[in-house]
Amino acid sequence: MSKDICTCSPLRRLTRRITVIYDHHLLPDELTITQYSLISRIGRGPVANPELAVVMGMDRSTLSRALKPLIAAGWIETFEPSADAHLDKRSFMLQLSASGRAKLDRARPNWQRAQDEIDRLLGPELSDRLDQTVSDSYQRLQPE
Repeated sequence: MSKDICTCSPLRRLTRRITVIYDHHLLPDELTITQYSLISRIGRGPVANPELAVVMGMDRSTLSRALKPLIAAGWIETFEPSADAHLDKRSFMLQLSASGRAKLDRARPNWQRAQDEIDRLLGPELSDRLDQTVSDSYQRLQPE
């Protein structure tokens, strides 16, 4: 059954509003929420750029553009994958540098303040429901 309501527009409006809250709290760290998310994921351990693109829901060219300033700042280091990694020639590994780890550690409390503000504004029930709905929806929309 078709409906005349666009799903994309209200979702984008919501994500823009949430992004504003995170970016506001991360401003003292000179990070955007996208940058914080990248260094946070890379901080969990070395990751290949194609895998990171999938995890972040980005195409490789968008990921490359987002990584450039983080690499230039010296927060992310790149290195060649091992021969048994079965990656294409455009692939490389990413890891946080010592300064990247320090940046992530300094920014984490501000990220937490943003998260706490969103949770407070939404309330615990709606916040949990939103997280679950977003996760479920994302999984259902993955290509087969």
